[in-house]
Amino acid sequence: MRMTQPRPGLLGSWDRFVGPGMSRGETLVLLGATLAGGALVAVHLYTLGLPWLLIALGALVAADVIGGAVCNMTETTKRWYHRPEQRRRDHLGFIALHVCHVVIVAWAFRGPGFDSIYALSIGGWLVLSAILVLCAPTVLRSPLATTFFAVALGLSLYALGPTPGFEWFVPLLFIKLLIGHAVPVKD
Repeated sequence: MRMTQPRPGLLGSWDRFVGPGMSRGETLVLLGATLAGGALVAVHLYTLGLPWLLIALGALVAADVIGGAVCNMTETTKRWYHRPEQRRRDHLGFIALHVCHVVIVAWAFRGPGFDSIYALSIGGWLVLSAILVLCAPTVLRSPLATTFFAVALGLSLYALGPTPGFEWFVPLLFIKLLIGHAVPVKD
């Protein structure tokens, strides 16, 4: 599949976000996962008795992480973000920006106060894993990303303990950023 250039106007903004040439099927799956993920998390947080502000915040984080995980696994998005002019630091900057999600979960959903151990452990492991995957030869990126994902899963579930209502968060964040974003499409 050959990559095209972004269209002009509003559709071009979408192209620059997900990659030009995304099929209708990919778009439907992406939008469906984004909306359903956000809605399901919102309903679950409601059943946990959280206030509306935290339900809305959780739904936004879920929509971005779940929709982003699906988006970053499409060939269209992988090709776009691994085009020749994209540099390693562009990838790392995108991944590092998502540490904000980890901070939000540590602050708003891990109990009273800010869970700094959680934020430093998950955020630090995310950034370190990203650096190692992005610096590895292409042939090793996928197996390394999967290995680092497994470590993150163990860290999240067993060392730090799950976050009520956000048990999905660390696995899908690492799928989105390491397995999805940091690993180029196989040709």
